[in-house]
Amino acid sequence: MDLVTLTQLIVLILENLKVKPRKHDLERISMAIAAYLLGVPITKLGIPPSTIYYYTRKLGVRKRREIRPNCPSCKSDKVIKNGSSRGKTKYKCNVCRRTFYDANSRRMSREQKERILKEYLNRMSMRGIAKVEGKPLTTVYSLIKRKGIVAYVNLLVLQEQLKSFTAKVTVFDESWTYLRVRHGSKRENLWIWNALADGLPFFTTGDRDYKTFSFLLNSLPKSEVNYTDDYSVYQVLDNHVASKKYTYTVESYNSYCRAHLARLARDTRAVNRSERMVDYSLALLNVMYPVIYSREKTPLNEAYLRGVQNIRETLI
Repeated sequence: MDLVTLTQLIVLILENLKVKPRKHDLERISMAIAAYLLGVPITKLGIPPSTIYYYTRKLGVRKRREIRPNCPSCKSDKVIKNGSSRGKTKYKCNVCRRTFYDANSRRMSREQKERILKEYLNRMSMRGIAKVEGKPLTTVYSLIKRKGIVAYVNLLVLQEQLKSFTAKVTVFDESWTYLRVRHGSKRENLWIWNALADGLPFFTTGDRDYKTFSFLLNSLPKSEVNYTDDYSVYQVLDNHVASKKYTYTVESYNSYCRAHLARLARDTRAVNRSERMVDYSLALLNVMYPVIYSREKTPLNEAYLRGVQNIRETLI
């Protein structure tokens, strides 16, 4: 019911009750009561609150109670307002005395979380995702970082479990990206070391030196043959074959990562500001879109796919 219709109805009721106001017009009082009942702010009528309350009692009606959230701790509906902070209304439970915000309207569903992760892993920037999904940038960033940490830790655990296997072929290569800015003195070079053990991706980030390479080497299962390029760091490998002829698979994986993550594109506004976020993003990509660069099925492949599937089910 709109304001005008309710005002006319209140006028008819007050006339039937033979109410004759002394100081104020009956139509103005009826409009003030209608605005009060509907929650419409009207300040130009000049009707005191005591007058509105008096005639509202005459009508025998009450203002509709505002819908308030239940307490998240004890689920009680005995909740009162308790001020506000940063534009958000605070509530207080009269049962357990907890103070809380109404976060139900801001909570994301499982489908939206999965959609945000898929958009991020298909070369959308966080700022673009925030505009499309209608969520704050900080919310999108915290979701991706939180899920990335879970994926990264679980992948480390899975890699430790895969050390008991033996790979037939392992291919090594490194790709370049940067931190902070694309050009200038503030730019920091970041190298991503990738290895495909029977087609399974393993990675680590850091400098282009033996120390960073040793971290990757310690996380890999044993391999019968190791294919690399002519970089001198790879000379420490056993059963080593240095030739660009066999490294096309890991180079294809490097292109795959650049095609799916906006932060790894060389000329982009989605700039890396943290090395950890690069690790979390690569871990999310390997969990959400697992790819094996090998046509041959091995026990290592099958164990990896089962482990990644379990991680993905618990991730979202």
